[in-house]
Amino acid sequence: MGDVGAPLEYYSRTLGHFIGYWHMLAIFSILSGIFLLFLAYLILKANSGKAKNRFMALMLVTEALRCFTSMLFWVYAWPEEMLSVLRPGRVVYYTMSLQLFFLYMAAATFYSERQWAKRISGFFKFHGLYILPVFCLTFILTVSYFMGGTNTSIGDISWIYCESVGPGIGSTVSGEPLPFDVVCVQEYESIYPMTFTNVVLGPLSRILLFIPLIGAIIATIALTRSRNRIDEAEDTNLKGEVRAVRLGFLGKTVMQVTTTLILFWMILLIGSAPNLNVSPFNPEFPLSSTLMFLPPLMPTAVVLAALFEGVIFTYAVVKNDMFGIDEQLRKTFTTTIFAGSGAILFLVSTELMESVFNQGWIGGVFIGMTFLLLRKPIIATLGGVSTRLIPESHTKEELGYLEMYFLAKKDQTITENERMMLDLQAKSYGITADRKTYLEQWYDEMLEKSGDNNELARKYGKSGINMMSIFSTTGEAPIDEREILQAFNQMDQNKDDVLSRDEFSSAPEVSKLPQESQEELFDTIDLNDDGVIQYEEFKLQAQITESEVLAINREQIYMEAYKVAMEDFIITDDERKMLKIQAKALGISDQRVQELEQDYNSGIESTEEE
Repeated sequence: MGDVGAPLEYYSRTLGHFIGYWHMLAIFSILSGIFLLFLAYLILKANSGKAKNRFMALMLVTEALRCFTSMLFWVYAWPEEMLSVLRPGRVVYYTMSLQLFFLYMAAATFYSERQWAKRISGFFKFHGLYILPVFCLTFILTVSYFMGGTNTSIGDISWIYCESVGPGIGSTVSGEPLPFDVVCVQEYESIYPMTFTNVVLGPLSRILLFIPLIGAIIATIALTRSRNRIDEAEDTNLKGEVRAVRLGFLGKTVMQVTTTLILFWMILLIGSAPNLNVSPFNPEFPLSSTLMFLPPLMPTAVVLAALFEGVIFTYAVVKNDMFGIDEQLRKTFTTTIFAGSGAILFLVSTELMESVFNQGWIGGVFIGMTFLLLRKPIIATLGGVSTRLIPESHTKEELGYLEMYFLAKKDQTITENERMMLDLQAKSYGITADRKTYLEQWYDEMLEKSGDNNELARKYGKSGINMMSIFSTTGEAPIDEREILQAFNQMDQNKDDVLSRDEFSSAPEVSKLPQESQEELFDTIDLNDDGVIQYEEFKLQAQITESEVLAINREQIYMEAYKVAMEDFIITDDERKMLKIQAKALGISDQRVQELEQDYNSGIESTEEE
């Protein structure tokens, strides 16, 4: 019972109505679950033998199962006989909620040096992968048995069928009659025939709703303590990983709190916990537009939290094992948020215009045109956010290789001997051929983007700024990577591994510039235009500026010799020979020598004319 016609025809009928909005969010949850399974696959592919990778993959599979089952009843207008098939989905959802609690509690053990923590983390290399799910399922079923079954502990499920306006048909999974007579109202006539399924929160499910939030809070606190210890040890690889995992739990906590607030809001509007009486087809319990809007937002917040957590955790675990994964995840994050927010706003605006003006298309056109016209600034803003959350990541060994590559590329060519040295360096660092190729391509792209950034010292030196004081702690060239890193860390006041405009402008040497010049310099260094400066961008510009300053210093040395030779306004053959030797020793090309001498001579002629 409950035929609603062909699926596509049915979905088209629901557009512009509350049930269409519910269906769309439910389908989004299914797609999110598939994406989380893909992320779990990436984590295992990076290093399937590592306990941490297996643990994180298990966590993402758990989140995926929650996404699949969170709104399973609202994916389609299911016939009544499907309820017995879908009912176990609620058991799976709350089993996974309990499992997440234990996984969150264990997450910090992978970043602890204590023996008991190492035993717990090691448990997930094999036995924990099956023992924990079995334990959680057994616990849920056992507790439910003593409480009178899952229909009581987790909550009953109602099913309503409306073929046309007038009396409808209703039933429950438990077999108990609905506490009201179903009335198919005129308002939804254009959707009929349709079915509507709703769920009740039982006493056990109410507890399990809050369990993941408690686990996320504890995990965040534990990881904060681990981060402080790792910061002191100055392990840059592990520091970035812990920061990302902690950020994932912070995002999870925020979204879980949002879910809780939505539930409390619903309880406040209803006057009690959601029950079977709460239905748009109960004439004795009229629902406000807010109550029609809120129910699917609860599981949607859970899904969004899982997506955020999945992207951040994948970045944290595989960033050093899969080259380019950070860039792929940044693009995925930006695209998902842009498309997801657009879809949700489209549905909300359509529903709002439908209820106010009975013309839902107005809201859809407004949101569509807004996103179309503002697409570039919106994507740029989201790109900046994604870069803050998922920065370009290189290991200490990779940074060392890039340093060697920079030195080899200074003359724009890499000789056979230099290539052999680079290959040996990559081998000693354990960098694969594919990763080496990616690093060199990435560096060349960054160098190409820098374009004309090789004259910053000349440009801003006129304002009395020592550019080397920005990029190093000594303020003099040459500089090494340690000085560049120290200068970057001094500017990075909030320790998020990127420089904001405010952090950059507050640096002592930069603050000497006018505001407009500060903005211009920041934009020059920010090669990917994401609104923040990553360390790689900072380091690259530091090296370019270092080369410029050293070249200026060499040119100044040459010009001192040239000025001495020009005291009598004549360059003899012997003096010219000496100047050529000097230029060759300083590495100054013949063309540049001519330019320097012409500039100097022009200045002398101008002085004489005056």
